[in-house]
Amino acid sequence: MKFLLETVRSIQLWLTISALTLAPLFFGSVDPLWVVIWSVVLSISTLCGLVIPVAIGQNRIILIFLAVCCAYALVAIVQVVPNLIGPLADPIWQRASGLLNLDLAARISSRAEISPAVVGHFLLLVTSFLSGMFVGTSRRSSDIVMEFARYSILLYAIYGLAALTFTPNMVLWAPKLAYFGFLTTTFVNHNTAATLVGAGTILWLCSAYLSFQSLNSSSIRLLLLIPSNEKLAFKLMFRSAAGLTCFFAVLLTGSRGGLICTCVGLLVAIGLMVSGKIKVGLWYVFGSAIAAFALLSLWLTGMGRIGSQGLLDGGRWVVYESCLKLIRERPLLGTGAGTFADLFPSLRTDELSSWGVWDYAHSTLLEIAVEMGIPIAAAVVIAAAASLFILGRSALRSRDWNRGALSAITGIAVLSYLHSTIDFSLQVPGYLVVFGIILGCGLARATSDRKVVGKGPIADVPLSRSTNRPQ
Repeated sequence: MKFLLETVRSIQLWLTISALTLAPLFFGSVDPLWVVIWSVVLSISTLCGLVIPVAIGQNRIILIFLAVCCAYALVAIVQVVPNLIGPLADPIWQRASGLLNLDLAARISSRAEISPAVVGHFLLLVTSFLSGMFVGTSRRSSDIVMEFARYSILLYAIYGLAALTFTPNMVLWAPKLAYFGFLTTTFVNHNTAATLVGAGTILWLCSAYLSFQSLNSSSIRLLLLIPSNEKLAFKLMFRSAAGLTCFFAVLLTGSRGGLICTCVGLLVAIGLMVSGKIKVGLWYVFGSAIAAFALLSLWLTGMGRIGSQGLLDGGRWVVYESCLKLIRERPLLGTGAGTFADLFPSLRTDELSSWGVWDYAHSTLLEIAVEMGIPIAAAVVIAAAASLFILGRSALRSRDWNRGALSAITGIAVLSYLHSTIDFSLQVPGYLVVFGIILGCGLARATSDRKVVGKGPIADVPLSRSTNRPQ
């Protein structure tokens, strides 16, 4: 039985690692074929994870996450059921019936069915998060996943730097259609690239900070005389260089939101790690991060692309105003899952340039509110805030080695959530999979305890807040 559990855990781990490291590779996996491939891989990983015992706290997180997902899916189904709630039906069905002289069934959604793209992205979110949760039940597996995350993102950043130098007008083997002169790594959009390498910046610099904490004044003076200190110094230099490489890549993406959100996420992560030394509370850390965000925004307004074009381009404000108009018109159940790209052309005004296609609202939160209604959007916001609270509180209570990982994951969550309010990185499969796995792994670490749900032997020692491991 123990051998079987070890085998299943190993299969689940490597399937998760495969998705984590390769999902960003082929143009961010935006092609439907890759969405199907990663959905299958992560679904198998999730099914394998069902036999792995989980702690009570981890089980609660899984149940709450599934409850939010079920609410989202239920609303999406209700939206396409014919003649279900007449007063909330989209007027487009009545107009179409009149124009075509047909008796079309009215639906809340402006689409007759849920699009396969919506189903695929939803499945990716569910399976990537659950795969990360099941990996996070094992301390050893969790460490392996975070190590692969660090090195894979570093390799993407290095590729991006090399591509910008030698093939600046190409993404992999395809010619660029936009963002000439900006680093995009393997993504089409530079903002998503900034979010990915920003996550790598946080992972590497937090790791470097832990190495730095392991040095004291006496060991620094005797650095070259004591072999262990020398190894630690080389580790510190390598991690710092890796973190700076990722940050340099963020700068070269030219993404205003990516740069600011990366800096805020890094400040939160470092703040959580430092707080153990100065004994400050979680709210103080997040409050300081908000203040730092405001100051950072003011400082960066005079620099580079932010200084010349502002924090947000004018087109986004026009789109946001259109989104708010749609939300006011249909606040409860929205316009239908995946319908934003269908509806927005009818809302374009002369204020918005005719160039380009707005298939995203450039704000994931607003797009959810438009398509699914305010209640679902509110549930998503509450769930995101709760995840930050759980991660941050656990980081403050953990010992050094576990605090470093949890602080970094909290910083990545801040980066991703903050950036999703002004762009669509979390709607790109190549980053959605990476973030879902890291977030799930972090929440599993944060809620681990000695009480395990299920029967059978445990293949690895559950994470404990009292566990300490030298760097």
